[in-house]
Parts: sequence; C-alpha cells; structure tokens
Amino acid sequence: MDKLKWIRSGITALLLLGMASCAKENLPAAEEELKSYNNIYLVQAGLTGNINFKVYVDADKRDTAFNVVNVTIGGTTAPDHDIPIQFETLDQTYVDAYNTQKGMTAKLLPAANFSLDENVSIKKGTLTTGTLPLRVNLDGLSNGDVYVLPVKFKANDPAFPVDPQLQIAYYVFTCQQKPVGKYIGNIPQLNDPGVRIFDFYDDLMLRDAAGDLWVYPLKGRETLGAPVKVASGFDKVTSLFFNSGYNRLIGVITEGPYLNSVVSWSITNMPDVKIGDTVLAYKSADFASVFSNTFFQGVNGAWYGVHATGNTFWYFTLNASATAATRNNINGGWIRDVYRDPCIIKNAVVVNHPTGLLVYLLAANGATFATDRWQVGKGFFKYSRIFSYKNKDLIGIKANGDLIRYADFDINGFYVAEL
Repeated sequence: MDKLKWIRSGITALLLLGMASCAKENLPAAEEELKSYNNIYLVQAGLTGNINFKVYVDADKRDTAFNVVNVTIGGTTAPDHDIPIQFETLDQTYVDAYNTQKGMTAKLLPAANFSLDENVSIKKGTLTTGTLPLRVNLDGLSNGDVYVLPVKFKANDPAFPVDPQLQIAYYVFTCQQKPVGKYIGNIPQLNDPGVRIFDFYDDLMLRDAAGDLWVYPLKGRETLGAPVKVASGFDKVTSLFFNSGYNRLIGVITEGPYLNSVVSWSITNMPDVKIGDTVLAYKSADFASVFSNTFFQGVNGAWYGVHATGNTFWYFTLNASATAATRNNINGGWIRDVYRDPCIIKNAVVVNHPTGLLVYLLAANGATFATDRWQVGKGFFKYSRIFSYKNKDLIGIKANGDLIRYADFDINGFYVAEL
C-alpha cells in the first residue's frame, strides 16, 4: 500500500504483540534524553508498554527464537574497538516489582524454558550488537499462565557508559491454546460471485443470485440453522449489507430513479421480518461501477468501501435520520485482487493478502488509520472469501461453500487457516 506498509511475521506458534519495558528505575524525562548521547542502552528497555508475546502451548514447534534483544550506542560515534556486552536474567524480586507496578500476578519464566547468549559485543566501527535471539521452549508451560523474564545487560567502557535507565527489559509471555476455526455449515451457492452474505442482527443473511434474501439462524448456535426466505427483489442491488447501527439494509441500486446511488431500507429482525421503502442516502452517477460489491459494515453505523479509481479506501456514515451519507477517502493503494475482502474486527481492518492475513489498526473514531499494522494469520488466501460477524468473529468460506468460524477473533493473535 502507498501509505500503510504492513509488517510480516513468519511465526506460526506465537506472535509479537507490542514492545516496551518496565524497570525498577524511573525512565528519564524527555529533557534528560539528550544526556544519553554516546551511552549504551538496551533498545527494548526504552519502548512504551510491554514486550508481549502470546505463546501457544499446544504448538507443534516446541522451541522458537524471538529476535528481540538489541544493545545500541546512542548517537553516531562508533567505537574504534570491540565493546564486550554481558547479559544476565534477573530473579523473582524483579518480577515482584513488575507485578506490583502493572497489577499482575505473572511468574518468573523458568530457566529451563529459555536461552540467551550471555556474552556478545558491539564490534569495532559499529553502533549495535544487532538483534539477538531469545529462545523459548514451551515444554512445561501452562495454558492461561503469564510469565515474565527480566533481562539486564552490562558493559564496562569509559568512553561509552551504560545508561542505567535503559538497562533492563521485561519480556512477557502469555500462554494459551492455539486459536482454531470451527465448521458451522455449508452453503454451496456462495461460490457464485453474485451472492452476498453478511451478518444480520445475530444471524446471517444471504442475498442469492436471483435477488432473494435468506436468513440463516446463528444466534446462540454452534452451526447454522435451516434458512428462511424473508424477501425478494434485491437482484438490482450491489454492495448490499446490513448496518446494525441503524438496523437498515444499505447498498447501491442499479436501476430506477436512484440508479447508481446509495440507498437504504429499514428492516426488522426475525421472526417477523418487514422491509421499508427505498430511501435515498447518497446520490451518485457511478457508485455501482466504482464500488462494485466492496461495501462492508464498520461500527457505530459507519461502513467502508474500496473505490476502483486509485484503489482508495472510503469511510461512510449516515445522519441521524439515516437518509444522507457522508463519505471520505481515507487511504489509497487497496488493490482489490491483492487486498481481498477487508472487514472490521473490533477497531481494525482485517484483510486477506497473498502473504497472510493482515491487520490495519483504525483510530478510535474509525474515520482514519492509525500507524500500527501487522500479520495475524496465514493460509487464508485459499478461502474464496472472508467476512466478519458482529465485528468480532471472522468467517472464512471454502471453495465448496463450507463456512469456518473463528470466534472472538483476536487481532493480536496468530491463526493458521482451517482448510
């Protein structure tokens, strides 16, 4: 993409969520940071938040290296000699201090479950040790437990003193079972590109190729219930979806007085589904062609679509009476065949990409993108399409029409597609 560049991670058993640290010492105030010039510091000790990993204790791969340890010299003056660096892991008292500060009950990661090179160096003419591996073994770790590993480095060079405020990093490992998708049913006609499927109140709704609307019960169920036909005559609507913020169907109509415009219909829930009159939401001359079938629901009544001109990502809202859509182009570079089936999970866009399932975090208002982005899964591009259910579950559709549900989809986890 042109403005948002995703970051890949090939780790299938565990995922780096974010970075930062905590130490017994207070971090320096901003005005003091200039004094750190030429000081040696541990990069991970200066980041905000925590250095958090999710560890899947039932993963096939039992021993994994995290490249997350990096000691660096501040400034641009490289040493004319090697500087030896030693690492040590700290004891339970540091974990106790961390728990007190964070309000946690984490355990010290047992010595048998990690390895770290204790003696490295910043080489002559360079400014850093480079990124070093912290190896973690999963054997004996318990599902649901949280472990902490405090790591401290030491150096002894008069020309390049150690910054005591950036000497310790705390690595946090949360243990859980691998997230998996579950089969919820089969809808063979989903292979037809003219068919739309989306969440509808607490169920699923399908618009078939003939324009009929069907509700597949899902509320409180492990699998789909028998479909119920609730309406017809929607064959001339593209980008159809249900907007839960207004309890309305929204789409772009391709005939009649509102040709190529955004329209909406009020709609009641099962078991007595009633659909209101067609209401113009936004007048346009070309929305049917430029947005095709790309509309998808956001939160709080907002929705999104991908415009063919410039592959731009658009944000839409309705007014209080649900009759006038506002729209803004908020990003570019969303090539439809490459960034497939974007949908909203919690406060992020999840999109299917050939290299993996990607997450792009949205700002709190949903109207702009934040800078955070990461990979959250692999193998999903083999699905014919994906969509979100109630902005919290991800559902993948196989080529044969099988639906695979990833309940309470964790945008900070890592998933391998059930194929």
